[in-house]
Amino acid sequence: MDEDFDPYNEGSDDLELSNRFEQMLEMNENYFFDVEEFEDLVDYYLEKSELEKAKKAIDFALYQHPNSTEIKIKQAQYLIENHQPNKGLDILNALENMEPFNHELFLTKANIYSQIRQHQKAIENYYKAVKLIDDKNEKSNIYFSIAFEYENLSQYDKALTILKNLLLENPENETLIYEISFCFNLKNDTDSSIQFFNSFIDEHPYSYLAWFSLGIAYNKAELFEKAIDAYDYAIAIKDDFSSAYFNKANSLAMLERYEEAIEVFKESNNFEDPDATAFYYIGECYEKLEDYTNAEYYYYKAINLDPYYADAYAGIAVVSEYQKKNHIAAFYIQKAIDLEADNSEFWYIYGDILANLAKYEEAINAFNKVVEFDETNQEIYLDISEAYLNKEGIKPAINYLNKSLGKQPENNQLIIRLAALLLKDGKTLDANINLTVALSNRPELVTDFIDYFPEAISFPTILQTIENFKI
Repeated sequence: MDEDFDPYNEGSDDLELSNRFEQMLEMNENYFFDVEEFEDLVDYYLEKSELEKAKKAIDFALYQHPNSTEIKIKQAQYLIENHQPNKGLDILNALENMEPFNHELFLTKANIYSQIRQHQKAIENYYKAVKLIDDKNEKSNIYFSIAFEYENLSQYDKALTILKNLLLENPENETLIYEISFCFNLKNDTDSSIQFFNSFIDEHPYSYLAWFSLGIAYNKAELFEKAIDAYDYAIAIKDDFSSAYFNKANSLAMLERYEEAIEVFKESNNFEDPDATAFYYIGECYEKLEDYTNAEYYYYKAINLDPYYADAYAGIAVVSEYQKKNHIAAFYIQKAIDLEADNSEFWYIYGDILANLAKYEEAINAFNKVVEFDETNQEIYLDISEAYLNKEGIKPAINYLNKSLGKQPENNQLIIRLAALLLKDGKTLDANINLTVALSNRPELVTDFIDYFPEAISFPTILQTIENFKI
């Protein structure tokens, strides 16, 4: 057997070890395994989620090596995987009294505390472990875990301090660059992110990930031109960097440079498998260009790749509605809602389509779903009042607007609409009072008022109020 031993074929060794152990159980015999073999055996079963076999290996290991700390630590790890973290902690706490300098013990405790979301205790145990370790790489891995725990505690400055120190030691580490960018994003500190990555790039100008992260920061700051420049540098350094193409395309779209965005989105698919999200965004760009045929084509391509892509179904619904194909639009927005029933935007689109089909009762129900999921939406009450106007007449619409103002008393768009409907209903004085209130707060809304009810300027008192608030 020794002549077949290959120290670089660990997976094969583990399989051979497991076969030997399982053969022993099957034959009801008693083979000897040393502690290290049992450790490998338990790890093998835990990695394969074969918990019952892991337990048998642990039980037999404790029978052969009852005083082995290493086996008891494996027992604790098994208990974690078997959703019994507190029992695992009991074992480790008992071991700590006997072996206070065993770093594996503290690492295992830290992992347990992390899993049960006691992040401060996880940090304490990681620090205990790191003090007992000399290996530089292992120390770095533990410090990275500590940073992650600080992120879980929303203590982003502490996490960033650790991550930056680790990056100083290993500036080529891509994971650290990603994590620093992610941490700045969690902290919502775009300015510091821009400053950090600019400084890092001064020292490491060929770090494509640093340029990419700088692009993300600029994009979040809505400095889209600068974001595009940063992504271009990343692409110049790594010309197959698909994510940089994708993000650059997004920035171009935000600048309404849709034709360019489409081409760059397509380029992003040249360097990895076609992506449903890229196809969706291409469709969205065509939609903005009012090229509904191509928009629909790419929304369908997104769905072909991912049949559960709710936004793509909604996209088809929207472009169908634009083309007055309201029955087709209703079909596709229902499919989107089937996938994401709590998406207020989908319900809004559905309500609009139903209103187009003169199904006002159903439209009101759909619009009320929007209110249910997003009470802060300021436009929805206008659409519901319009559905009431079409379904039941002007008085129910006025009643609904008055009721809505109880929920959003500072929504001047509702007050403007109420003024217009009151004027239509012959209540000129009440209309003028509401118009005065709304224009006192937002004089620019006079345009909305006249667009909705152009005949309003034929009323002298109303015209005088409008003149008083001319911008």
